Amino acid sequence: MEEKELSAWLSLCLTPDISNKSIRFLLQHFNNNVEQIIHPRRHEKNKEICSLVAQCRAHKAKPETNKKIQQALLWQQEKQQHIITLHSDTYPPLLKEIPDPPLLLYVIGSLQALTLPQIAMVGSRKASPGGRAMAKRLAGDLATGGYSVCSGMALGIDSESHMGALEKQGVSVAVLGSGIDQIYPRSNLNLAEQLAVKGALVSEFPLGTPPKPWHFPQRNRIISGLSQGVVVVEAALKSGSLITARYALEQGREVFAVPGSPHNPQAKGCHHLLKNGAKLVESAADIVEELGAFIDLGHEQLLSKANKTKGLNKVAQTLLQHIDYEVTNIELLIHQTGINAELIGSLLIELELEGLISSRQGGYSLALA
Repeated sequence: MEEKELSAWLSLCLTPDISNKSIRFLLQHFNNNVEQIIHPRRHEKNKEICSLVAQCRAHKAKPETNKKIQQALLWQQEKQQHIITLHSDTYPPLLKEIPDPPLLLYVIGSLQALTLPQIAMVGSRKASPGGRAMAKRLAGDLATGGYSVCSGMALGIDSESHMGALEKQGVSVAVLGSGIDQIYPRSNLNLAEQLAVKGALVSEFPLGTPPKPWHFPQRNRIISGLSQGVVVVEAALKSGSLITARYALEQGREVFAVPGSPHNPQAKGCHHLLKNGAKLVESAADIVEELGAFIDLGHEQLLSKANKTKGLNKVAQTLLQHIDYEVTNIELLIHQTGINAELIGSLLIELELEGLISSRQGGYSLALA
């Protein structure tokens, strides 16, 4: 996507007091030409359209808006950092199906990880030792069976689910309730770094956005939207995990719940779901049987790439980290890595022979498969 078009998307999504629904209304009116919303070429008679366009243009004219846009454009130039729009080819297909898909996604890590078959796992931040162990085991078994595990990187069940998948050399995706550069909780900073390498971090919130209580219910629709099903491991009756389960039902996804002791308040949410039709889960086999056992080819390829990179020397790994899905020319790679021209040429050939990168007109990019 050209910088001018992405700037228009950023400007729209940074405009306060305009909902996603209103922006989608504008996109429909302007035949999905986002630049025409910011720079209309025709006189509009529709008063609602005129009002919305005026708001967008007024906000775009503010210096602080342009500063935020430039910061975002610079941010996405870094390795493995992406901004994808609702109309991008790399936008996750399942997420696009939900009633209110995010217009922009900020991503650190693999875009391919967002399109793999995923199972969401959510639950209590104050989980019992048994609940934590169950979450880790389920996630590990699902990862072994070819699924990516999606969660919210909160303490408790979320963190155990991510770690369970990663420990089995699987893929995991975390959806944040803050800007992607504002890791929360800070105690999960190391986990976030692992997820960025072995999966992806995702947020719809602009850079610099701090975590707010109302952000987390909003992000839950993305967790369920990326996934084929949602598993609730431990949850109280008023848990945010039940919000994720509700979104899943609204989006036509399967809902699963792990039963617990009737004396455990953290199990009452799961029991409520089971009474209302959720599928009972005692092992990963219960989930796989319901959704269909398969290992997605894309998942195998992603794990294969991870294994290949382990055999590279540190210089080759450094070079690979500076190559993205967008074409990068050799001069820029030399400048960014400090590797001399002769050595970088041989390393590029090595990476291409390993199937990790592809030679393109104007430079190199990560191999798509």
